[in-house]
Amino acid sequence: MYARALLSKPVQSRLPVLFTKPALSLRVLDRPIVAMSTAAAATTALPHSSVLHSLTGRAVAGPARGIPDSRLYPYYVAYTEEGTVRVDVRKSPQLLGQTSSRGTRGYNQDRAEFIPLRIPGMVADRKDLSSAQIMYLGTYDGHGGDACADYLKQVLHNYIETVSVDDLPAVLSSMRMYGKDWNSYTPAKLRKLEETMNKHEVPSFLTIDERLTLAFLRADNDMQNMRWSDGQGSTACTALLWDAEGLPFWSHDSQLNLVISSVGDSKAILCRADAQGGLAQALNTLHHPGVPAERERLQRHGAFFSRDSFGEERAMARVANTRAFGDWQVKRFGVFAEPEIRHYEMQGDEAAFLVIVSDGLTSVLTDQEIVDVVKGCPDPAKAAKKLVDVAERLGSEDNMTAQVLRLPAWDSALTDLTADHRQMRLDSVDRVRRLRGSMLVGPHGGSNSMQESGSAGAAVRLSTPERLLKRIFTTHQRPRRPQGASSDGRSQGLQLSVAQIQQRIRASGCRLTLVAEPDELELDSDEDSGSVIAVPEVMRMTLSVLGMAGASMGTRGDCALTSEQENTPLSLKETEKAWRLIGLHVIEA
Repeated sequence: MYARALLSKPVQSRLPVLFTKPALSLRVLDRPIVAMSTAAAATTALPHSSVLHSLTGRAVAGPARGIPDSRLYPYYVAYTEEGTVRVDVRKSPQLLGQTSSRGTRGYNQDRAEFIPLRIPGMVADRKDLSSAQIMYLGTYDGHGGDACADYLKQVLHNYIETVSVDDLPAVLSSMRMYGKDWNSYTPAKLRKLEETMNKHEVPSFLTIDERLTLAFLRADNDMQNMRWSDGQGSTACTALLWDAEGLPFWSHDSQLNLVISSVGDSKAILCRADAQGGLAQALNTLHHPGVPAERERLQRHGAFFSRDSFGEERAMARVANTRAFGDWQVKRFGVFAEPEIRHYEMQGDEAAFLVIVSDGLTSVLTDQEIVDVVKGCPDPAKAAKKLVDVAERLGSEDNMTAQVLRLPAWDSALTDLTADHRQMRLDSVDRVRRLRGSMLVGPHGGSNSMQESGSAGAAVRLSTPERLLKRIFTTHQRPRRPQGASSDGRSQGLQLSVAQIQQRIRASGCRLTLVAEPDELELDSDEDSGSVIAVPEVMRMTLSVLGMAGASMGTRGDCALTSEQENTPLSLKETEKAWRLIGLHVIEA
């Protein structure tokens, strides 16, 4: 019989849990489990089908493979002195929260899943062997459509549970179909397993690395049976979390094991409970062409790289990630779903929370800003929503997904280390939006009419600033070229100081505006009046959007830059990104 009870630790005192004890009647010792809203239930509900897909495409029931399907066991199960704890994580916003938004895109191609798993041998065996004892989280960022991310949300965690040594030959065979470069290729995590099987020996178990690698590659292979477009694909960042003795993952007494598996550019970040007030720790590497090891790996198989109109580097002029599910046209160049796997161990009271996000958040927020946004939120559900809200305010245009998982030190003393910097960025973005709005409305509330200056009757049109920026950054004038990657991961390409950029804008004779339509322009002879934005103000907003403004700046009427700001180096990619977020246009007369 189940009964609600409180756990002994203060940090656990608000968690609605169930534990098994003989001869106990049901009594409520805490507030009832909060029911999810309809919208939340739609995004976090478990898949309705318990059917798995084999390598041949035939349906295979989960129990038929000897391992229970986790969808039949929705409760997270752990062990305490009081009994067996069972928590329905789907209805526990104080444990885990996730939020997803389409941003400014037409629809949302991101997906996310959290569910308890049961993997034999990873947790001390108890009487209830069918119980789920490992917490699984996964974020999938689809591209070219949402079918691939949908598929991963439905089946990847079950592949992790059910994959076996019998899957190895088919997985390796599928990889070797991509050309002679792959005839003898075996992923590093599977080489020992292959050697054992080649000796006609049967391994007694799969290591967690072998299990995850096989599951990812098997899912990628099975997708080829789907009738999707060639451009369909998805990233994946997953986390497995457990205590070897079966203690709850939120218990201070737990010894946590955390395994992160990633393909693409979704990111896992841990907030540690440390003396600094909670520093962010990135748990995986992003698989981009800009990562030397990834670039060299694809180049060995004939891949080339180019930049799109936004300055983003792509492999084979198609994909921004060097590892991905799907994307069949570039498989032969090495764009596989072979996961990067990292292991972490920590005492329970060393970890405050875990965050997994798609690149819609990391494009506008640093790792430290992401964990700082979570700090101070009453529960993970509200924290996930706040993360997406902040990213939207900062101008993220991509789909955005955030998952936040509470860990034992959630209630420890944490400090928002980037509060002032983040607020300055938010204020700058809000100021730009107000400025753009004021330019679209005349002093009496009507639209500003276009006033011609210079040659009467001259046709005026607006264009995006990409061509101007490329001209500025390719003009020969002793540009800076950094010696190596900077600590904040900024572009390693050509760099100019803010002063140089200002000088070249003026030399080009171009004028910049926040107005989006030519008939809404108000052109006066003075650069800093009407719809024209003064060059120092343009650079002031650029630095502010990029989080490089330093000390707080004044209003538009007081836009002088300090010497330090004028000497700040910027790359073409950084400047393009900032101007795109600001919404600048070039006035062409």
